Formats: sequence, C-alpha cells, structure tokens
Amino acid sequence: MIEIKNVSKTYDNGTHALYNINLEINAEEFVYIVGSTGSGKSTLIKLLDGEEVPTDGDVIVNDVNVGKLKFKKVPLYRRNVGVVFQDYRLLPRKTVFENVAYALEVIDAPKDVLRKRVREVLKLVDIADKSNAFPDELSGGQQQRVAIARAIANRPKILIADEPTGNLDPRKSDEIISLLEKINREEKTTILIVTHDTEIVKNHPKRMIMIESGHIVADLPKGANV
Repeated sequence: MIEIKNVSKTYDNGTHALYNINLEINAEEFVYIVGSTGSGKSTLIKLLDGEEVPTDGDVIVNDVNVGKLKFKKVPLYRRNVGVVFQDYRLLPRKTVFENVAYALEVIDAPKDVLRKRVREVLKLVDIADKSNAFPDELSGGQQQRVAIARAIANRPKILIADEPTGNLDPRKSDEIISLLEKINREEKTTILIVTHDTEIVKNHPKRMIMIESGHIVADLPKGANV
C-alpha cells in the first residue's frame, strides 16, 4: 500500500525536513504519526499526496511512485488519497450536501451516483440531518464530520487526517476518532492520523510512528505504552 524507501527531503531554503525515512504501511491499517511541531509530519503528508517530491528516495503508494509523477497526473493520483485538515476548509456558501457533492462533481460523477453516494457518506458520519445547513450553522465537531464525508466521498484508498482533533474538546475528539475507526472498518480505508495529541492515542490505541527532527525514532505496535 505505502512504501517509503530511503526518503530525505530538503527544501530550497536549506531546511532539512526528513532524513533517510523508511516505512511500510499495509492496506486497511490504522496508523498514528506522532511528533511535535517541526518534526517532519507535515512534510510526510505532502510527499504522500504529491504536493512535494522527495529530494532522495522513493514514495510508492498503490504501486505508484508519487515523486516521479508528471505534474499533470498528480490530480488523478490524488483521487486515491483523501485529506482532512484541522481547519475543515469547507466552502462557506455551499450547504453540507453541496460541500460533499463537490468532491464528486470535480471527477464528473453521474448525478444519480453523486446523490446516492453523498446521502450514503452523510449517513455514515451521522450528519444526514444537517444536509441543508451551511457550515457556519454547525459546531466544530459537525464541520469536521462534513470534512471527513467530503474526503471519503469518492472512496479513496487512503485517508490522511492532519490534526483532525486540534480544534475540538476531548469529548468531540473522541467522537471523531471513533468515526475514523468506523470508516476504517466499514469502508476498508487505510487511515493515517497525524497528531501530537497523546490522549487520543492512549484512548484509541493503534500502531504509532513517532517522528523527531526528521527521523523515525519509534514504530510501536497497537497497545504499546505511550
């Protein structure tokens, strides 16, 4: 599913973000990527979704060498990688239904398929009753559910959640992680959660990869002490 082989990343300004990273993540795994600000977590996400290319090494996702993709092929590749951000990034003038539908409109999904899938994912994330609401009418937890629904609408094989609980209180954070576990289980989606919140890792134990100063310093199986 995901193979990161001898990957290093140095930005044009001379910043060294990752040093000789090696990592394998299997299909349908649920993995935490943990580290402090500046540890290299964000760079790893950008390599996986094709936003950045490695300085050295290979990033292979579903047998695609992402760093070798031609620029025009990156949008097609990204259909297999959903990303959820801390700040939701919903379209303020579109309803919940329209926000989720947008992810399918951009890939020219037939209207009947689009409507069916939007209803399906809104039900999955337990927000179907808010389909006609606008983002500013929703709580933070509800907005994050919409963002997750949009990210999985076209059935990506991988979902990356970048600090998905960063703006939420502990109870809402727990609900969002439980929702991601449900998606992992029911949609068979590989889940990568990037976080510095050790509480959610303790409460919902999974495999945990720890990054410090651009190095993987630990790769702990589910249930290991945090």
